[in-house]
Amino acid sequence: MAIVASGTFAVWGQSTGSTDAAAGQTPAAEVDTIPVNTEERSLSDLDGGADAFILSTTRRLARIDFTLPPHVQTSEAWLRLAARPASDSTAGLIHVSVNGGEAITIRPQARPMEARFALFSADFRPGSNTLEIAYSTDTSAAGWIVDARRSQMRLTLEPVAPIDTLESLEQALAADFAAPRRIALITDASRERVTLEALVAQGLALRAGQVPLFTANADEADLIVRIADNDRLAADDRAALRSGDRSTGPEIAFRNERGLPHLVVTGRNLDEATAAARLMAARSFIGYRRGFLAADAMTATRLGTRQIRDARTLHANADLRTFADSGLPFSADQGSRTAVQFSTQFDADRHGALSVLARAALISGEAWLYAWYGDASETAPANHNLLVIGPGSTEIAAVDRNAPPELRAALRAAERSRGQRGLMRLAAAAYADAADAEAGNEVGIGVASLFRDQANNGRWIGTLTAPDIASFEAAGRSLARSDLWTALEGRAAVWSARGVTALDYTVVAPSLVERVQEFAVDHTRDAAFLLFGAAFLLLVRGFFGRRKQARARA
Repeated sequence: MAIVASGTFAVWGQSTGSTDAAAGQTPAAEVDTIPVNTEERSLSDLDGGADAFILSTTRRLARIDFTLPPHVQTSEAWLRLAARPASDSTAGLIHVSVNGGEAITIRPQARPMEARFALFSADFRPGSNTLEIAYSTDTSAAGWIVDARRSQMRLTLEPVAPIDTLESLEQALAADFAAPRRIALITDASRERVTLEALVAQGLALRAGQVPLFTANADEADLIVRIADNDRLAADDRAALRSGDRSTGPEIAFRNERGLPHLVVTGRNLDEATAAARLMAARSFIGYRRGFLAADAMTATRLGTRQIRDARTLHANADLRTFADSGLPFSADQGSRTAVQFSTQFDADRHGALSVLARAALISGEAWLYAWYGDASETAPANHNLLVIGPGSTEIAAVDRNAPPELRAALRAAERSRGQRGLMRLAAAAYADAADAEAGNEVGIGVASLFRDQANNGRWIGTLTAPDIASFEAAGRSLARSDLWTALEGRAAVWSARGVTALDYTVVAPSLVERVQEFAVDHTRDAAFLLFGAAFLLLVRGFFGRRKQARARA
């Protein structure tokens, strides 16, 4: 999706300066360490996923909004416009401008075209921008159909200053171009590790409007987030705190080291660090500079969109479509009745699970602030809905005990479809003999399922998992960062880069009305024949009746 000329994934990539550079670099020196970013985005990505839009006499103007991070200037801008005429008689002009600036006019012929031309870079600005594509004609021509997926805008952005505040970091995360997309979560093994990372990951995704790439490798990151209590922080991280050494409670601090932004989420102990992570997932940083304390939450803006969600109103036949569209039943009341359990053993798989959870928070509109979080070694509350994320989730007793046949069939399909066979054969693979399965090395295949607890009908159990031999990092990222998420449906589904295959064997007894409707549809021809026969008999009866009456009168 993005093309980065500098070799890093975004403008806020790692420093290119020497490691022995002075810690007290001036802002100008820090700017020199930030690489110039060249990135290309399709108009479909910027316009909410629309495949195409029409320019005609009834819709003469299309506006596409996008944002740029603060502290950058646009040195070069190009647009590749792919379109086809709506008819052979299409005529007229197409005008392209940015933020109401001087328009570039092209006069295409009535045939499919792909025009590439430079835009006026001076018209671009940090923050909100609008690309306007207008159509004008003196005739009643049909106009043009613009292919939004093939049409792309390419920008070269040069930094003019480093990110220096929490507010500017939040604005950079929300940008459509040159945003920090590879984020290193640096945590220590502890009882609250899953909780800390889960809350921070949701907060980052809600700010970015998409799922970032989570990693543990700080050398490749565009943003480093250190999550720990005071005693485990490095001296540079402690120096960024408001007191300059130790926090007095839950605290979020910001610092920039040689052009690379660092975020510190901490407290005097793990409980306070968890409270700080919850603050990050609940409140916006707009209006704040280098630090954010618990007291600031009283006046800070809410992060995300609060929606009324009540799992008790769900229909008994809710499935993965319900979850993919709204996050329900797990997102109800900000996750207060949900237990999220990670069945991961390795850092990479845990980052894949965080990606899936971040996508669920985006769909929900807000973070699951009050959910219970834990790993496979902990016991989830039995009175909570349960969502298990990670490979081998059937090893969790609650999942194994209540797993529907669709889930087990989907897991067999995933295990036997890791070769080069098409996803269209997944359903058949679920019933194939093991001897017929082909060995393969494909990764990135996952399984999703949603079902009820057999012992407690009011409790929902869901899982997003993968076979033990597969990479859940690849599977989780492919699901969370693509349209595969919106294709989930049924009681169980298998996903891979090729698509989604749903499995649902549930048979519900039809109602009397449905039986009548089904009978009517199945016997339409028979009913027509009977009605025709009855009409013919009535016609013959009438004929002989009139003949008999005529004879009687004679």
